[in-house]
Amino acid sequence: MSVVSSGPGRLVRTISDRRKENLTPKVAKKVKIFHKINALAEFRRDHLPFVKTLEDLDIVRQIGAHQEAGRPITLKLLFLRGIGSIATVQRRLSRLKRLGVVHQARATNDKRIVELKLAPAVIVRHRKLAALFK
Repeated sequence: MSVVSSGPGRLVRTISDRRKENLTPKVAKKVKIFHKINALAEFRRDHLPFVKTLEDLDIVRQIGAHQEAGRPITLKLLFLRGIGSIATVQRRLSRLKRLGVVHQARATNDKRIVELKLAPAVIVRHRKLAALFK
């Protein structure tokens, strides 16, 4: 540790010493976390261009989670998730359907129910995204 005197009886550490002390394992782990967050943002920018807003991300995530569980989400349940107002969710969902990200179909047992699913290409892209965190 290099010390610089800065007045009578006071010792001050240099900036380089402070940097060395901050590289403890706990801080190094935080750097890795932010590195992964940057990788996630870069992947999203490159491979998921249809995600423009947080609502888009939430809609895709909710539909994907239900689809992965084996039960497609209904339009009503998507509205009840609190992603945004009904008008916002309808507007964002219609954009995603127009882009081919989300497919809409009627339930086989009750034709009044609208079920939402992700396109297979979107699922493949999200599997690549999941591989970043392994």
